[in-house]
Amino acid sequence: ARILPKLDCTLQFNLNSLDDCLARLYALQTLGKQTGSTHAAAFFTTQGELMAIREDVGRHVALDKLLGWHAKNNQPQGIIFVTSRASYEMVQKTVSCGIEMLIAISAATDLAVKMAQQSDLTLIGFARDGRATIYTGKERLVF
Repeated sequence: ARILPKLDCTLQFNLNSLDDCLARLYALQTLGKQTGSTHAAAFFTTQGELMAIREDVGRHVALDKLLGWHAKNNQPQGIIFVTSRASYEMVQKTVSCGIEMLIAISAATDLAVKMAQQSDLTLIGFARDGRATIYTGKERLVF
């Protein structure tokens, strides 16, 4: 694991929008609906607008595709949602792209949480059914 830069705190996200964002992500996860075997990564604005979604059988590849889209399209700040657990590699990639928030539908690994703390990334897990576990970066959240 490498040392990551510290992220500035430039955005806020209203957690009341969480379920709406997840519903839109699931609604547009076409490969997942067809096969039941893909992961998705999605980019939302802080206002909850879905800007892009990418799917792949590999959770890391889905995120890589999304981050490639983000870099190519010079997108503003926003939030990444993943339909998987959050690993330290996902934290590294998110922070390296300067994105301040990563939300996963499953757990975050211990190393992912430690790296998120060190880099000031907002990391949320178990985001589903009106609940979420806030691991780090609560200052970016509005309740």
